Amino acid sequence: MQHNLDAVESGENHSLVLKGDYGEGKTHFLNIVFNYAQQKNFAVSFVVLSKETPFNRLDRVYPKVVAGTYLPGEQEPGFEMILRDIRPGSDTAEKLLDFARNELHPKIFYVLQNYLMAGDTYQQYLLYGDLAGNWLPISQLKSLNKLNFGRSARIERFRLKENSWDYFRFLAYLFKMRGLAGWVILFDEFELVGTLGLITRSEAYANLARFLFPEDGKKLTSTGAVFSIASRFWLDILLGERRQDIEEVPNKLFLKGERQKAELVRRALNALLQNTVTLETLPGREVYRMLAAVKDLHSKAYGWEPDIDLEKIWEATKHDRLRTKIRYMLEYLDLKYLYREEPVVTTGDLEETSLEEAPVGENEDLPDDKENLKTLFDNSF
Repeated sequence: MQHNLDAVESGENHSLVLKGDYGEGKTHFLNIVFNYAQQKNFAVSFVVLSKETPFNRLDRVYPKVVAGTYLPGEQEPGFEMILRDIRPGSDTAEKLLDFARNELHPKIFYVLQNYLMAGDTYQQYLLYGDLAGNWLPISQLKSLNKLNFGRSARIERFRLKENSWDYFRFLAYLFKMRGLAGWVILFDEFELVGTLGLITRSEAYANLARFLFPEDGKKLTSTGAVFSIASRFWLDILLGERRQDIEEVPNKLFLKGERQKAELVRRALNALLQNTVTLETLPGREVYRMLAAVKDLHSKAYGWEPDIDLEKIWEATKHDRLRTKIRYMLEYLDLKYLYREEPVVTTGDLEETSLEEAPVGENEDLPDDKENLKTLFDNSF
């Protein structure tokens, strides 16, 4: 991990895919990366993908990313603390504005320019909200610009799905400009992409490619991403009997005439097959040592010395997943502490989230103009 973070700090984009069985510690591993990256002066974001945060729509992912972004040493999420102390006309302000003007959608330039110049707290609230993914309607931004600068801004059409990537790019650049080592984004439960329809899955794979294979001029500054994916995603979705996305998704895009996108998606899917880091199941002796550590921590936390036969607990859980073993141990200790007698604890199978496709129409996107109209309506009340 140290090597990967060093590469990110030096300016590279370095993303990886973490593969592991359900309940065997993938999320725990992401939390270890989170804490380690924070110690190394990285901004770190943690987001769990879901039906409400589908990876085919980066405009819906971005607000969740910001909501789960923590700067080193900060207890509250967000990034306004490194924006609000930038003085208008300073070297930092001019570099940020130049980057936004020359590299990003014009909307971001006007949002940033008005944020830096606004003396009104409510204006800054609205403008920071846009930079955090609470999309400000263009009409409202033009009104603010006229109020602050005496002229209306000329802003080309902003398309949520296409242009939201520029907000990721702005944030990555901001973090580096403000002296951070870079940005680490942790995506958990990527396997839920499998619940999307075929076309929307193709969009998700294309977005994955943006992180794995950043284009020149479109990459994120000093940014690394980790995607946690359950092992069954490969068997059920990529190479399954019912779905074989490794072939079906690129072929579908070819038939639609989207040749370039099909090649990009195929490249991303091949990376999932060939360039993953597998989280190995812990050997028995390590699990045994972990259970002993849980016992010691419980003992210190409650000030008691539990009389526990670890061999018995090990036997009771030896065929269970790691998460079940730890939960069994905690439940056993809690009950024994409360009642001071030998508890009876049993285990069951963990219920895994279904990767079945949602019903037709449930995850279809609105046409871009209707989506923009919906955003305008939602932000007007």
